[in-house]
Amino acid sequence: MRKLTIVLLLVFCSAFAHARQKPNPADFTIKVHISATHFLVSPSTTYMLYADAILNGKKLQLAGRAALIQNNYLLIAPGDYPVRLIKDVHNSDGTAIHQEYELLLTDGITWDCVVSGVSE
Repeated sequence: MRKLTIVLLLVFCSAFAHARQKPNPADFTIKVHISATHFLVSPSTTYMLYADAILNGKKLQLAGRAALIQNNYLLIAPGDYPVRLIKDVHNSDGTAIHQEYELLLTDGITWDCVVSGVSE
């Protein structure tokens, strides 16, 4: 029983350590400019973060769950950030709606987001 407990503890600790590793900035090869961000509360009382962005020369709205860091919801400051494409959705109309990205913040935290809107 003691060996099983030790093995489970080691597995849990290694999984926790792996989950906290900072991502490699070299993997984030796309640049995005964030011009504004704002929160909205969804009906399920989930805080959603929306960002007005320019990505690949297109004005887009990015949306994702707001990250809770030390009892405060994370609001992304305007500026340039590296991102990487996670899921490429090929829409019949050629828009980027529903493409999924991971945005790397200056402190190494990432924000998972999806393209939720397009403007001129």
